[in-house]
Amino acid sequence: MIFLDSAAANPVLPAVLEAMLPFFREPGNSASLHSAGVRAREALERAREAVAAFLGAAPTEIFFTSGGTESINLAIKGFYEANRKRGGRILCSPLESAAVLRSLDWLRGQGAEIVSVPIDREGRVDPSAIAATLNPETILVCVQWANGETGTMQPIREIGEICEGAGVALFCDATAATGWTPVDFHDVPVALSAVHFRGCGGPVGVGALYKREGVALQAQIHGGPQEKGVRAGTENLPGIVGTGKAAELATGTVAATEVRLRSLSDKLWTALRNEVPELHWHGPPPGEGRLPHHLAWSAEGIEGEAQVLACDLQGAAIAAGPSCMSQSLRGSPVLRAIGVPARLIFSAIQVTLHRGITETDLDSFRRIYSKVVERLRSLSPAWQIAKERLASSPSADGGGR
Repeated sequence: MIFLDSAAANPVLPAVLEAMLPFFREPGNSASLHSAGVRAREALERAREAVAAFLGAAPTEIFFTSGGTESINLAIKGFYEANRKRGGRILCSPLESAAVLRSLDWLRGQGAEIVSVPIDREGRVDPSAIAATLNPETILVCVQWANGETGTMQPIREIGEICEGAGVALFCDATAATGWTPVDFHDVPVALSAVHFRGCGGPVGVGALYKREGVALQAQIHGGPQEKGVRAGTENLPGIVGTGKAAELATGTVAATEVRLRSLSDKLWTALRNEVPELHWHGPPPGEGRLPHHLAWSAEGIEGEAQVLACDLQGAAIAAGPSCMSQSLRGSPVLRAIGVPARLIFSAIQVTLHRGITETDLDSFRRIYSKVVERLRSLSPAWQIAKERLASSPSADGGGR
């Protein structure tokens, strides 16, 4: 199987699994006073230090959670509840993840004013639009580091500097970017960020919240004093240890991984553009403005699910959208927001490379995909209609690019 859905899942690295196993086998709770508890507590703090080092943060700024979704909820809801006396206005990109947008919807019901900022056709937020939309009631800006559906990377440094200058907190969902491109909170002024390390070969069911020193946050899960009272509940020690090991292994390697995967995705992008007609590409082309392992497009006249299933039968795993939206029948709100025509939204797929992918793998996928498209289009009435439309107006919707 040629696996091209790393945005949804990645194997746990052998060294990560090896680090986790002792904490499945031996009892230990970091809250206990006996020697087993001390060992657990030391392992927990070593993992915190490894994650902090990877992210350019202090260990005291890292809080472990059950995953990206919990980190997002804790950051957005917790910040609003702790700071609502200062104002109730939050700016956000319309391309944020479902966890961000639904958290904001919930806050709207609590009285928050949620304001969407404009984006361009590639899904990029203009920092000047953020600056123009800020006012004294604004307490938080939510802009993701990168979009997991279009691959678009945001100008986070510029946005962070604008927010910092205005005394407004920036929350950045970095779950799609962590491990694929450098994420350094020492270098970029972010107040809060959600991360996980699945892309680095870490385990599922574990995430982290970065909270800059001095940022006020109200806990959302109440109970014991774990994670300094920010997140109650007995820690998932094996998962946290695995996360720390994944962060440790990835430290210092992300830049090289980024260069390699960007080169491979560029070659695949170029080959498919030349070989398969009427592919409508989403987001920016491969380069510094796009996640290095990510490509996304719509194939005129063929539903995305049909492409996924047909490729699967031929030994290639791709996705018809982000895993959190794959069972939705409403179509992608992200693609709607960047102006993709309705007929193409349900034709969308995405391909995300993993660290071990080779050029030979991608050549095989290219051949598989070309044949899949040719076969499905031969059976598609929508493709016949599209060909007639394109013949009469070849420049409609900009054509394939």
